This record gives sequence, C-alpha cells and structure tokens, in this order.
Amino acid sequence: MKKVLKFLGILILILVVGYLVLCIASPAEGKVEASAIIDAPKSVVWKQVSDFNNWGNWSPWKEMDTTIVAEASGPAGQEGAKYHYKGKSSGEGTCTNVGVNGMEMKYRMDFITPFPGKADGIYKVSDEGGKTKVTMTYNQETSFMMRGMWALMGKSMLSKMFNRGFELLKVYSEAHRDDTAVVTPFRIEDAQFDAHIYAGVRKMIKWADMMKFYSDTYAAMGQALGSRIVGPASDIVYQWDEANQQADMHVGFPVADNAPVAGGTIVEVPASQAYKIVYTGGYSGSAAAHEALGAHMAANGKTMGLVIEEYIKGPGETTDSNQYITNIYYLHN
Repeated sequence: MKKVLKFLGILILILVVGYLVLCIASPAEGKVEASAIIDAPKSVVWKQVSDFNNWGNWSPWKEMDTTIVAEASGPAGQEGAKYHYKGKSSGEGTCTNVGVNGMEMKYRMDFITPFPGKADGIYKVSDEGGKTKVTMTYNQETSFMMRGMWALMGKSMLSKMFNRGFELLKVYSEAHRDDTAVVTPFRIEDAQFDAHIYAGVRKMIKWADMMKFYSDTYAAMGQALGSRIVGPASDIVYQWDEANQQADMHVGFPVADNAPVAGGTIVEVPASQAYKIVYTGGYSGSAAAHEALGAHMAANGKTMGLVIEEYIKGPGETTDSNQYITNIYYLHN
C-alpha cells in the first residue's frame, strides 16, 4: 500500500509540476480566429453578424445548450448594443458592441459564470471573389492558473464552436440571400436630384480619421460661408476604397453661388436621376443602407455616379443617435 501511495504521490507531483510548466510556457492572452466564405450578399451576412437580435439564427451555443435565454438591447447594430445570455451549460455573460466602422464590428465579452473573465475581438464582413467573407478574432485574458487549461483544451474547444457558428451562419444566410425583408430593410425611392453647388474641402481621408475631418471641416466651412449656406451639411463620395480603408470625398455645404471660398473648393453637381434612402439611425449603422442601394443599382443595370449624403438631423439637433436622419443618394445614368 505504501508503494502505491508513494507512486500516486509522485505521479500527482509530476502532473502538478507539468501543469505549472505549461502555464509558464503559455501566453497570457488566448487568441482564436475563424472565417467563412458565404454565397450571399454582404448586407445579409452583415445584418446577421452586427445585429444581436439575429444571433439566435446561427448561435452554436444555442444549438448545444437548449436552456439558453438571450436578450438583445440597445441600438441594433450600433455601438452600445448588448447581448446578454444565460444557460445551464453556457454560463452567463454579456457581449457589447464597442464600435462599428463600415462592416467591421468590435465587441467586448464580460463573463460572469462559470468563471469571471473578459475577452474582445472583431467581426468583419468583406467581398471575396463575388461572394462574402466573414472573419472573426477573439482575444481572451487568462489568469496564470488558467493558461494551462486554455492550452490543453480551451482554444481547440472555442475554435470548434466558432467554426460551427460560421457553418450555421453560412446555411442561414444562403437560405435567405434573396429575402428582401433582410436584404433591403429600407424604402428605396426613385428620385430626381436637383443641380447643386457645394463649397467645402475635398480630400482622400482614412476611415479612422473621418469623423474628425467632418467636424473640423463643417466648423471651418460654416464660419467661412455664413449666409451663403442654403442647405444641410453634406458630403460627396467620389471613391470608397475598402481595401485601403479610405475615401475620396468632398465635405461641406450647398451654397447659392459658385464664388470662391477661403480654405475650400467649389463643386458643381448637375441634375441627375438617383436612388434614395431616408436613413434613420446612428451613422455606424448606415453601411447596410449603402449596401442595399448598391444592390438595387446593380439589379436595375444602372451605372453608379456620385454618392451624396445630406445630414438632415444629427448631433447638433439631438443627443439620441437613433433619431439621426440622413438622406443618401446614389446618382445614376
């Protein structure tokens, strides 16, 4: 008996030492990545990924744990939206949308049970050879004693779950690729865009610097133009470079004449036929409206010209981004 106990003691010591060595050798941050190619429009996939109300359509945890109760709250598809879940096998936690840039959503996970913890990552939707590519990254903070567990099975288990989720997302999105209620949740109008003269600043600007460019330019042009302004703050998009995350745009105001403006340029846009969406909501959620207009343009065989946005109601009129109103025009031949 003593020999058996001694052997067990040595075995336990070896296992403990081995586990501690594994904890020392493993990184403090656990990382997982997953991706899928989906034969459906970007707008369909993006709406499933960015709107927490749709996560139940493809959640691998819901498939695994039928006791899960989940609730989405906050502005759908926008910064501040939350997804709270609780289940016997899945535990409890909250996912928060912490920022949207185009079709890229940053999120933060706050785990409550079975173990408290935090994680963050990104969901991104992009073009891929005529289809849609969806990718996700996941970065989890791990305590020293949990690093070994992460290396042994945590990473492989989560990777399996994320890939299964994308399999379900692919099935759902492809089955709903022609569902107009999903693809085009907006009223697209045939519109006549009247001739306009704009005074503002044209620049190739990185997406990350866009909001500052807007605020600085509108402030400067508003002061320089004064009573010459005859309409809402606007922008004209000449090129939207998704690969390099930048855009060639003119930001400013419609004016009554084409007289020069200090620090800016004058742009004259002739009258044109257009497709129009009156978009209500935060600017970060307007990507789906642009996707819908682009798809409508292609479906009707039109050649796209300039893209123009008019900011009818924004931060200057309300602190509630859900109440923002933007006229989006896609000019065409």
